[in-house]
Order: sequence, then C-alpha cells, then structure tokens
Amino acid sequence: MRVTSEGRGGFTLIELLVVIAIIAVLIGLLLPAVQKVREAASRTRCSNSLRQLGIGLLNYESAHGYLPSSGQGTNYATNPPSVAFDLHSTFTQLLPYVEQKNIYRMFDLSRAYNATPGNQAAARNVISILICPTNPLRSQPVDSQGYGCTDYAPVYYVDIDPLTGLRNRFTRADGGLILGRSTVLSITDGTSNTIAIAEDVGRNESMTMIYPDPVGGLRQVHRWAEPDCAIGVSMGINNNRTPFGGPASCLWSVNNCGPNEEIFSFHPGGAQVLFCDGHVAFLNESLDPRELRKLITRNGGEIARVD
Repeated sequence: MRVTSEGRGGFTLIELLVVIAIIAVLIGLLLPAVQKVREAASRTRCSNSLRQLGIGLLNYESAHGYLPSSGQGTNYATNPPSVAFDLHSTFTQLLPYVEQKNIYRMFDLSRAYNATPGNQAAARNVISILICPTNPLRSQPVDSQGYGCTDYAPVYYVDIDPLTGLRNRFTRADGGLILGRSTVLSITDGTSNTIAIAEDVGRNESMTMIYPDPVGGLRQVHRWAEPDCAIGVSMGINNNRTPFGGPASCLWSVNNCGPNEEIFSFHPGGAQVLFCDGHVAFLNESLDPRELRKLITRNGGEIARVD
C-alpha cells in the first residue's frame, strides 16, 4: 500500500493580501512613532545648540565686561528712530567662545563679512550649532553663493503693543541684545527674564530683503555673518504657520510673516529661545503676544505669564 501526501503550495491570493494589509497597518502604527522620536532628537539638538550659544554669550560677557552687539539695532538719535548696523553680527563676535577661533582669526574685523576675499572665505564656513535639522525650507546649510546660514537670531527689539497684542511701531522697545555695548546690569528686568537669541528657522534668499548692503545689493538675513540676521519681533510665535507658506494675507516670503524675521520653528507647538542668563526654554505658540513682549523687553518692568 502506497501512502501519498500532497505538499502545500504557496500563499493564496487572499492570504497574501491579508499579510500585506497587516504589514501596512504595522508600518502605519510605527511611522508616527519613528517621526516623533526623530523630531524629539532634532529638538534636543537645537536646544543643545542654543545652550552652547548661551555659554558663549556668558563667556564673552565675562571676558569683555559687556554683551556682544546685536549687529542690527535702533538708532534713537533720529526722529523717528531708524535702523542701524554694526560691522559684524552677534555670531561673528561669539566665534572665539563657541570653539570657532580659527574662523574668527580669518576675519579682517575692520571690513564687512563680504568685503574682502578673506572675510568671504570665513563667512562661507558652516557653523553647525547655528543649523537646526528641522528645516523644510532649505536643503543645505549654505546659500547659492556659498555663505553659511543660521536658523537662530539675536532679538534686538519688540514692537508688539502691550495693550492690543498687535504690531505698533510706536511701542518699540529694546530686546536682550542691542546695538553696541551693554552690560548685564542694564537689563533691569533680569537676565533670566529677557530673551537674547531665538529660533528663526527657515529664512533663505528667496524671502524679501529690505536693507541695502554697503558692498552692493541687499543684506541677506539668512547668513550668520550678516549683522542683519538679528530680528525685531512684531508677531506671536510661529505666526501664520498654516497653511504651509502662509495665507495670501501674510506669505512667508514677506517680511515679518512666518519665519521671515520672527520667532519661528518647525518643532510642533512652539519655538525655543535662549535667555540672557544662558538658559533655554520652549515657548508655546499659543503664548499671548503681549506676554511674549514682556520676555523680550530688557527694562519694561513687567512679569510675564507663560503658563
């Protein structure tokens, strides 16, 4: 007597479809978790970068007896007050205090960052702590001319109206870093209550530039060596975040819209800032702009509520 057995063939079409469906569901469940972990790592990296800048800021103050200039600032000698510039940015001044002394030595500090071949070569370096990995608006950390970019900005003024929360140029007040030399004692609101540097992620050369560059053309606010990389704050955090690119009334390409010269990040829910005492905080984008103003002014005498 012969016993025969039939070997089973491959999966049936229905079984194969079930397996594919199960895999798709598992990927759908896993992907958000992976993205969440990746964003948490990116946010931590940005926070660490700001902390390094904070250490550099305090070491600069310790060495010189005053804080670095904001690069861009307010000239109160004119009526109405006008915008003025130092020769170099806050970040250029901080280079020796963030382990970038070799790049700092390349600069002729008597000339603008883009005025000589040597200065241009220095400014074309990428400073890694000035780059946030969560930035969908720029594919690389340099612009079309090879200049290194920044995703952070010194905050030198605020003109959010303390009563309405809307922009009002007549309520302009100095921020944590100002044009020229200032001491920590001049920050009467306290260094732990005053923002020095904030995330401004996404600025790039496609955005509207305003001020003439003495070397020619317009100043490029996305470059770390450009004094005009400093910002004044006129809107709330992550203003006009949706839709992507901004609404027709406030496209991101326009000054003071979205990431164009405002506190802005692509971290979910808010943006990170560095205070003048060196600590870093994540500010929720739902923070009332009037409370944000209190965190920017250096001698407003206010107490901000950030809960």
